[in-house]
Amino acid sequence: MNAADAGIGNYPAGSLLAAMRDALRSAPPVARGGPFPHAWWLHLAGQGMLGVGFDAGGRASRADWPGIAALAGVIAHETAHLGLALGWLMNEMLGRFVLGPFLADDECALLRLMAEGRKIVGLAISEPNVGAHPKLLQCSARHRGAQWLLDGEKSYVSNGPAADAFVVVAVTGEKSGRKHFDAFVVDADAPGLSRTQAGAATVLPPLGHCGLSLVACPLPEGRRLATCGNAFDLIAKPMRAVEDSLLAGAMVGAMRAELEALARGQRGDNPAPDTVEGLGALRLELQAIESLAAECARELGRHGPGDRVADLNAGVRTVLQHWQASCEALASELGNPGSEFLDLASDVRAVLGIARRISAARHMKAGLRMIRPKESHEVPA
Repeated sequence: MNAADAGIGNYPAGSLLAAMRDALRSAPPVARGGPFPHAWWLHLAGQGMLGVGFDAGGRASRADWPGIAALAGVIAHETAHLGLALGWLMNEMLGRFVLGPFLADDECALLRLMAEGRKIVGLAISEPNVGAHPKLLQCSARHRGAQWLLDGEKSYVSNGPAADAFVVVAVTGEKSGRKHFDAFVVDADAPGLSRTQAGAATVLPPLGHCGLSLVACPLPEGRRLATCGNAFDLIAKPMRAVEDSLLAGAMVGAMRAELEALARGQRGDNPAPDTVEGLGALRLELQAIESLAAECARELGRHGPGDRVADLNAGVRTVLQHWQASCEALASELGNPGSEFLDLASDVRAVLGIARRISAARHMKAGLRMIRPKESHEVPA
């Protein structure tokens, strides 16, 4: 039994994990370089494997944060597609952390549609050339009568090409030099909204990315989430810690698939003892990392997405980077590791490259606390 199989919330040990494995093994195949796999998505929904982490349509959440992370790991391992795991994670994170707590009552049908696979939602925070820095974000929303009008550009919207709706974070005011932000649910076919190529990176297929252009895009008041001008602090800022805590589980699943692909290439070849020992060392180290990844999600559940969790995530990311470097070094020694290994390694490196500067800033702060414990630890963004 894996560390993740020890239990999910209050459910019997491994029950949801087993259900997810069964659903994945009977799912339609997914082409790595193809478009968003709608048939695969609807199959998971039909098996009850979408919306497990949030209340939807009268059905209560069936998985807590550790459970969601473990399920993402199962998807990454069983499919050998880290992009599929991230697409599924986005659905669960948005339902549980962004939409569930802040949707207007008359808009809660969106959660049911997400659980049924009938609505895919993307999150639009970052903007071209400035990322997600609150002082630099320019996308705005202004009142006109009973409507809001949204104007601006967004980039790197995960699941964006296939999304039926987007949660868009926009500036709604400013006081004493501090911007106020709100979040809005915008349908993909809303007037004034169009998809762009901003941040449309060809990484982590079949997860897709795109940008958005909003030009006087009209929305009724009910499409504004109940964040009262604090959407950046309530959604955008903590989302990094939430995502990193859950990504660790998905990464372990992908790394297991990666290592297994490497080992399969050695079967029947009478590998050298050093090769066998190297594979075994990587497997045992990954078992230890699996426990660390599970702890990230448990800490998120216990303490929320604050500095404590963000520091743990940064430390685990460093461990993941070291393991990946060792795995790829062994693969290089063996030669010709195969396309599945190479695809997985590319996916893992892509995820480890996300928000690298944020992680480096946390390393710097931790170091400063050690050598200058009584001084300020501010690190420029």
